[in-house]
Amino acid sequence: MNGQVRTTNGIVVAYDGSASAQLALEWAAETARQQGRHLTLVHSVNLASTPAFPAMDLSEIEPSLEHAAKAIVDEGAVRAGATLEASQVTTQYWLGSPAAQLVEMSKDADLVVVGSRGRGRILAGLLGSTSYAVAAHAHCPVVVVRGPEGTTPDDVPMPPRPGRGHDVVVGIDDSDAAMRAVDAAVEVAEREGAVLHIVRVAHSRSMEAWTYAETAKGGTEETHAIRDNAEQSVLRAAERVRARHPKVIVTTEVLYGDPGQSLADLGATAGLIVVGSRGHGGFTGMLLGSVSHRAIHDATCPVMVVR
Repeated sequence: MNGQVRTTNGIVVAYDGSASAQLALEWAAETARQQGRHLTLVHSVNLASTPAFPAMDLSEIEPSLEHAAKAIVDEGAVRAGATLEASQVTTQYWLGSPAAQLVEMSKDADLVVVGSRGRGRILAGLLGSTSYAVAAHAHCPVVVVRGPEGTTPDDVPMPPRPGRGHDVVVGIDDSDAAMRAVDAAVEVAEREGAVLHIVRVAHSRSMEAWTYAETAKGGTEETHAIRDNAEQSVLRAAERVRARHPKVIVTTEVLYGDPGQSLADLGATAGLIVVGSRGHGGFTGMLLGSVSHRAIHDATCPVMVVR
C-alpha cells in the first residue's frame, strides 16, 4: 500500500519509529541534504510477524494496519523535515515483506539506508534479518546504521559522519567487489572531506589465534607470503585512488586477525566503514559474506555494503 509515489527514489530510508530507525533517518536525511537528493521514507508491515488467530480474516485488520503504517511514515516525515524541505521528502508504506520491497526499490535508488534492528511484532518493519537481506541483495549501495542497545526513540544521538577526525575506512581483498567498494568509499571521502583509510586484514584459515600478533615480525613462509600480499594490495589500491582523486588524503594499513572483527573495531573512530558484500575465499580471503555481516553487527559507526 503506497502513499506518495515518485519515479526516482533517490536515497531510500526504511523507518519504523524505533531508536535504530531514527538513527538511520537522521543519517539519511543529512546525506540527502548534503548531496541535494530526494529522500524516500518507507515502512512495511510484515504480515508474517503479525500476531493473529489462524482463522482471522485479514481484510478485517488491514485497514488498522494501514492506518498505523501511515502514522509511522508521517511521523518520520516530520522528523526529516528538521533537515530537509517538505518537497524533498516522499513517504511510502505497504503490507508485505520489508526486505523484498526495499530490494525492489533499490533498483531506482542511489542509496538505501536501514537500521540494524527494529521494533518487532506489529510494527516490525525492520528486523535484523531485513538489514542483512537488503545489504546482500540490493541493486545499489546500502548503509546500515547500528542502533545502540537500550536507547529510547526520544534519546537518539546523531550517528558519526565522515569528516575531520572520522575517516572513511574501506576493507579490501583482491576481488572486483573490493575495488567497487574502494570506488564508493573514495566518492564519500572526497565529498565529505574525509581521509580514506584502506585496510586489508592478513588472514589465513590455518593460522592459530596466538600467531596473529607475531605475523608482522616473524612467522612461517605462509604468513610471510600473506603479509607481503596484503601490503602490496593496499599499496596498489592507494596508488589507483591517488591517480584518480589526487585531492583525497589516502592512508593504508595491514592488520592481523579476524577480518570482520578487525574492520568492526575500526568503527570506534571511523565515520563510515565500506565493505564489499563478498570477496575471495581461501588463501587470499578477506571480504566474505560473513565479514560484511560481522562489520554490520559489531561496528559502532555506519557500514556501507557495496555489491
